[in-house]
Amino acid sequence: MSESRCPLCGAPLYGWLELPDPASRPTVGRPVEAQGARLLERCEDCGAAVEAAAAPVDLEAELDGLVRRQDGGTEVAIANRASWQASLGGEGWAAIDQRPGRLLLTPASLRLLAERTGSELGELRFPPTGRNQGWMWQTLLNGLTFHPNFAREVRAGRLRAANARSGFAFAADCVATVLAAPLVFLLAVPLELVAALARRGGEVVASLRRPSARPSSPAAEAEPAVRAGR
Repeated sequence: MSESRCPLCGAPLYGWLELPDPASRPTVGRPVEAQGARLLERCEDCGAAVEAAAAPVDLEAELDGLVRRQDGGTEVAIANRASWQASLGGEGWAAIDQRPGRLLLTPASLRLLAERTGSELGELRFPPTGRNQGWMWQTLLNGLTFHPNFAREVRAGRLRAANARSGFAFAADCVATVLAAPLVFLLAVPLELVAALARRGGEVVASLRRPSARPSSPAAEAEPAVRAGR
């Protein structure tokens, strides 16, 4: 089997972990050849993680998935794989599946994605509040529950006692979440605030400038000249 390469920097990719489903914990060290598995591979140069698949990564589509409108401008926002919460949570990081495409990015790999698509990023910002606070809280709770992201999955309706790992595991997670949630919140909020100040927050945001629209074909490029000669 040929060696996988990072679509952003070209460095080798290494098997990292199997993506979790609501009824099980993620598993580190599964063979990349596992049939039917959704696997993440990591790049040790730019820090990106890539969901393994036969098709090449569509970088334009990846960037499109990160774009959002804010205050009349355009910006991108990513879950930061180089954050403190990602380091603390490892395979239990709550934001590990919060990506629109196949890439899970770091600040360095986000800049590479912009360069590869001919776009320009503004200054990278690390918001102290927002969804990153929820990710930190859930990441810390994941160390206490049998099911990953238990509170989020139950609230979304994807996890119920009927499809849990077991009735005991579901009940135990309910108790652990209710009892520990306030204490974990008191730890998670200041921890994420400090992480953001240290530029290791769970979310990275930057303004984005896309390349100007270009003619789609040589005929379109020649059309203005033809008109000028008339």
